[in-house]
Amino acid sequence: MIHLRGCSGKLRIGDLEPGLGKTGLRKTLPPGSLDIKLFLGTLGYIEYPEVRLLMSRSSQTAFLAFLALIWSFFSIATAPAFAEGERYDRLEVIVPVQSEEDPEKDVLSDLKADVIVSAFTRVNRGLDSSTASNYASHVLEASGEFGVHPFMIASIIIRESTVKQNARSRHAYGLMQINWRAHRKGLTKAFSTIRTLDDLLQPRNNIFAGTYIFSWYLRSSDGDVDKALSKYLGRNGRKYISRVMSDYRDMIKQLEKRKDKLGSETVRSSSSVAFAVE
Repeated sequence: MIHLRGCSGKLRIGDLEPGLGKTGLRKTLPPGSLDIKLFLGTLGYIEYPEVRLLMSRSSQTAFLAFLALIWSFFSIATAPAFAEGERYDRLEVIVPVQSEEDPEKDVLSDLKADVIVSAFTRVNRGLDSSTASNYASHVLEASGEFGVHPFMIASIIIRESTVKQNARSRHAYGLMQINWRAHRKGLTKAFSTIRTLDDLLQPRNNIFAGTYIFSWYLRSSDGDVDKALSKYLGRNGRKYISRVMSDYRDMIKQLEKRKDKLGSETVRSSSSVAFAVE
């Protein structure tokens, strides 16, 4: 019999040598026996029990296989949680995308901001231009931080919340409709400014958090925008993807018109979708 300290149960494995003395352990090991100290961790109600076993060589193989089975079960039981097919408790250090200062990029950023403000106020008629401008500024900042095209971020905002700061659904909140229940653990570890649901509803926090999540989905989808959008939505929504991409393309067209009107031939935009940061 195998005796576990801190546990009243007993387990028989093969032809275990009988124990002697107060501790139930043989003081002198017989030839060919195995002396084992096993730490099972917090498995059930047994908390770090020390198990010492004496068995003949004929039982060692079976017992080691038993230990491997316990370890395999324990590893699966403590595996990290998943949400929408992706890990949401990951601990990645956020590394800003580095870019050199360029006057042409400043001009282009202003043009992009104008396009985003125009799109936001068109969708949400009650949104004043000053607030829309602040949202656009947060979008451009998040774009530079996580390497996601600002028009892609803006398009997601339009489709998720119609650019309403306090938009709420069953589990999703804010401009980018973030599933707080699923992503709370990961977001509070990734952002020092996000600790509560009220923090998440702040426009800058919400836009940064949503862009952060989408950038992860985009990378895990090998740059496939449709797959990344499906993961962000939480299901395969063809209409949703079509509308987001339509808004994205419309903003690209508006940017080109503004560039033509400005008459700048030196301002160039990237042809890459979603990942492009100019």
